[in-house]
Amino acid sequence: FSGHYDVISAVKNRWESDPLPLTGKNGYLYGRGATDNKGPILAVACAAADMLARRALGVDLVLLIEGEEEAGSGGFVETVKRHKVRRASCDVCCVF
Repeated sequence: FSGHYDVISAVKNRWESDPLPLTGKNGYLYGRGATDNKGPILAVACAAADMLARRALGVDLVLLIEGEEEAGSGGFVETVKRHKVRRASCDVCCVF
């Protein structure tokens, strides 16, 4: 599984509050990048940890999580190539 968790900047005058910290208002939560792949990444990691603890995973799983997708992912390709030897062949790849 591959995903990113970084957030691009926001035009502050388009927000009623500071866009980056999570802010509650009228029962709703607001914040730039509050979920943007953070939720799906955490869901996959928690599900994998639970299955691993129960010895029910049944596959080798690699989570590739990077924090520079919004800034061009500098170094991403080089990192994957450098660590390619550490991973076995891949049957499935999920990018989110």
